[in-house]
Amino acid sequence: MNKLHFIFAFFYFTISLTAQIEFQEMDLQKFYKVGENKEIFMPLGKISFADSIISFKEGSPKALEEFSNPKNALGESDYVRYLDPSYVSIGCGGELIVQFTDNGFIDIEGSDLYFFEIGPSVEAFEVEISEDGKTWYPVGDTHGGSSYVDISSAEKNIDYKRIYYYVKIKDLRFFCRGPTPGADIDAIATIAGVLKIDLQANLLFDTDKFTLKESAKIALDSLKSGLKPIPKAEIIIEGHTDADGSSAYNITLSKNRAESVKTYLEEILAEVGDYTFETKFYGEEKPKSTNQTAKGKQENRRVEIVVIPDEEFYKPPKKKKPKP
Repeated sequence: MNKLHFIFAFFYFTISLTAQIEFQEMDLQKFYKVGENKEIFMPLGKISFADSIISFKEGSPKALEEFSNPKNALGESDYVRYLDPSYVSIGCGGELIVQFTDNGFIDIEGSDLYFFEIGPSVEAFEVEISEDGKTWYPVGDTHGGSSYVDISSAEKNIDYKRIYYYVKIKDLRFFCRGPTPGADIDAIATIAGVLKIDLQANLLFDTDKFTLKESAKIALDSLKSGLKPIPKAEIIIEGHTDADGSSAYNITLSKNRAESVKTYLEEILAEVGDYTFETKFYGEEKPKSTNQTAKGKQENRRVEIVVIPDEEFYKPPKKKKPKP
């Protein structure tokens, strides 16, 4: 199989006394093998897959203990054979909620999510999605053995682009016998994925300030090479604060910080590709953590950068025919 690999310097950030930034390279536009003769195209490659478990409610009857670890549904597909415990069986009527942290997903033409469901039987399950893990939108089920899901039904009667970060699946009691009753999930991935980069405010700004620090410029400069595989995209910059100070003050601070990042990105990315920019500012309205601890407040003081690729990015690249 000829693979078209694009390298994207995708960032995870560790905040230390020296504000050191670490990054790792990941493949984009990657094909994953499913079964003997099928391949699934994931535009964001390894980044496409679910990152954390929010909740897991085992069904009844439930699977044997070795098949009941919900964390086996995270990350890339690693399924080899049926009775190897590399996946999770959620049990008859069970429910699993996962979160995507370094990416989200949107509605594009065609399928938007793919479920790596395995085993001798393909059990149907309902699918719901959410922006915030609180308000849920049903998008159908996997009846008929299809593991693709189109989320367009969640987009009715809205005039803006939603970005979703949560997926809930609930087994429909299709098959409730054997050691692995209920849906058997090896991985959950976004076909219509968007990149999300989370920068803590103390890396970017001094306390209560919105002028970029030199360390911030180092981090943002990395996007110049990181975004080359995505030459056309919409970039959304969101400002967030903790709950200290008045609500009005925090809205203004988050707005000014988002605008500072936007201005700098417009400058450094002008020659990289065709990008449009938008800022959003929420103040203390969307905390990631508690505002009752110093650590939680630090996590809430942040700027989030979301990169929504142009529709061409989601089309599988043409493979070269092998030479005779």
